[in-house]
Amino acid sequence: MPSSHALEEIDRALAAQESWLGHIERKASAHRILSTLPYGKVPFWNRVVETVGARPNRLSRLTAKAGIPDARLIARLLWRAPRYDVVLLAGGERADLLYVALAALCPWIRTPHIIVDAHWQKASGGPGLLQRGLLRLARRLLHEVQPHSAEEIAIDEREFGVPARLLRPVPWSTSLIGYDIRPAEPPQPFVLTGGYSFRDYPVFLRAAGELGVRVKMGLPPGAVSPEIRRLVDAFPCVELHTEWSNRDYFQQISACSIFAMPIEQNLTRSTADQTILNAMHQGKIVVATDSIGPRIYLRDAINGFLVREPTVEAWKSALARALNLTPEERAAMADQAAFDARVRFNERIRLGRTLDNALGALDPSQRPSWACQLARVLVPKAASSRAA
Repeated sequence: MPSSHALEEIDRALAAQESWLGHIERKASAHRILSTLPYGKVPFWNRVVETVGARPNRLSRLTAKAGIPDARLIARLLWRAPRYDVVLLAGGERADLLYVALAALCPWIRTPHIIVDAHWQKASGGPGLLQRGLLRLARRLLHEVQPHSAEEIAIDEREFGVPARLLRPVPWSTSLIGYDIRPAEPPQPFVLTGGYSFRDYPVFLRAAGELGVRVKMGLPPGAVSPEIRRLVDAFPCVELHTEWSNRDYFQQISACSIFAMPIEQNLTRSTADQTILNAMHQGKIVVATDSIGPRIYLRDAINGFLVREPTVEAWKSALARALNLTPEERAAMADQAAFDARVRFNERIRLGRTLDNALGALDPSQRPSWACQLARVLVPKAASSRAA
C-alpha cells in the first residue's frame, strides 16, 4: 500500500479532477450519447450515456464462435443510432465492427461514431482481410479511433488502413472500482504474474527459476500449455494456480512484493495495460517487458522497471534490480506507482477523456437528416441506460 503521505497527495489530486469531470458531465448531458461500453460502476458515465449491450439468446452458442455474443445487437444499434448525436463502440468487439461497417452503408445514418479501446493485433489470412475490410467500409461514419498508445497511430494506419487524422490515443485505466481488496502488510516475498493474452512466460519463468525467486502464476485452466507445465515442473519455486477468481487474483496482487508482466515482442497493439495499472494502484513494484503497453504507464526506475530485451539475462537483471531496492527506494517507487495509477490513469479520468473526445465529434453546423429528426420525435430519449 502507498504511504499515508502519498494517499493525502492522491486525495488532493483526485479532488482537483472533480471540477473538470463535472464540466464534462454538464456538456455531455445536453446531448444524446449511445454506447456499447458498459461501466455500471461509474455513476457520472451512466447519467449521461445510454448503454446498449449484448443479451444472451438462443443464437449465442452459434454466433459466439465468431466473436459475436449477440447478433441481434447489430440490428438494435442500426435502429437506435440515427436518434443519437454520437455512438461509442468497443474496438475489441467483432459485433461492433460489423455493425459500424453495415451502418456506413445506410445513408440515413449520419451519426458520428467513435471506436474506443482499439486494441487490434495484426492477423493474417481471412481474419486480417475481414478486419481491414470492415474498417474500410466504416470510414464514412468514423469520427475517431482511440488506441491506447501514440505508438499505435503509425501501426494502425499501416496495418489497418485507419487514417492518422482519425487516431487519437486515450490511455487505459485501472478496473478496481467495486472490489473490496484487503491490503496485505507487509508484502509477502513472492513475485506474482498472470493472464494469458500475448504473454512471454517461457523467458520469464526461466529467469525466475534460475534466480530461485518464488513465483505465483495465475492462469485459466484452458490457457496452460504443455510448455508452461514443463517449466513449472522444472522449477520448484514456481507455483501455478488455475482456481483463482478475479478477486482472488487482485488479492494476490495486494500480497506480492513484485508484480511481473512478460509480454511477447513485435505486437501491433498494447496489452496488459489494465493488469499493470491494477498492480500500480496497490503500490506494487512492477517489472514488465519494454513494449507498447507498459511504456505508456511505466517509467524505468521511477515507478517500476522495464525489461529492455526479451532474454533470460535481461529479465534476471531487472528482477534483481527490483529485489535489491533499499526500503527507502522501494517506498518511493511504490508511492509514485500508486499516484500515477490512481490519479493519471484512473477509470473516471479515462471515461472523462473519452466523453470529451465524443463531444468534439458534435458539429452544431451539421443538421441531422430528416430521418434522424423524425426518429427523435417518435422515440424520446430513454430515461436511463437500463432502458437501452
